[in-house]
Amino acid sequence: MRKLTYISVGFLLLFPLLALAYLSIVSNWMFPQLIHSNFTFRYWIETFSSSNTLLNSFVTSLLVAFCIALVATTFGFVVSLYIMFHSQQKKMLSLAFYPYLISPVIFGAMLNYYFIRINLTGTLSGILFAQWLYIFPYSILLFSTFWNDRIKQLTFQAFTLGASKYQSFIKILIPLAKPWLLLCFIQCFLISWFEYGITKVIGLGKINTLPIETMKFINEANPHLAAVSAGLMIFPLLLIFVAFMRREW
Repeated sequence: MRKLTYISVGFLLLFPLLALAYLSIVSNWMFPQLIHSNFTFRYWIETFSSSNTLLNSFVTSLLVAFCIALVATTFGFVVSLYIMFHSQQKKMLSLAFYPYLISPVIFGAMLNYYFIRINLTGTLSGILFAQWLYIFPYSILLFSTFWNDRIKQLTFQAFTLGASKYQSFIKILIPLAKPWLLLCFIQCFLISWFEYGITKVIGLGKINTLPIETMKFINEANPHLAAVSAGLMIFPLLLIFVAFMRREW
């Protein structure tokens, strides 16, 4: 019974991926003729051509997500250090929850007025800054769980033994925080990678990331290109999953 349960759960998890893979390699699909569709790799071949907008969107999303993850992780770790050693840490941490009390679309609409005034709407730099404002508080909240009493005691002990702030930061805190830094980087990368609302509002449709392209194909009732785009979206997630499973084994 347990083995059957595992198989059923595995099938339910894999079925959406199999459906995307199927839709991306068929043409002229007509329900209910699932098996008799014409199989072709035309959509994937066209995607990786140099002039294809979908490939450009993939590269843009990759660039945005990597930059956001790197900057948010770095700043989040440093800022959370100062917050957790501050006397008003609870009040300061409560401010980090503010962006997640509202939807990303509303958050983007609130930022849009100020971004228009400083000419950042419809630009890649505007999307980077807007996403950073949304994701940066998340990194602070994540790192706040790292600064427990044990870490604080080790830091104070290093100061007592004569270590400078730079030495304690580089030689003690960074090595201890490596798993958290990696986790925060992956989390921030995925949040930015799948982000749609803020990018749609701030980008004004001029900057096409992968989620924007996927929704465009869905609205155009183009299931094949939507499946290809969705397949590209889950590709980094599959890489992270495979890397995690190899580490566990």
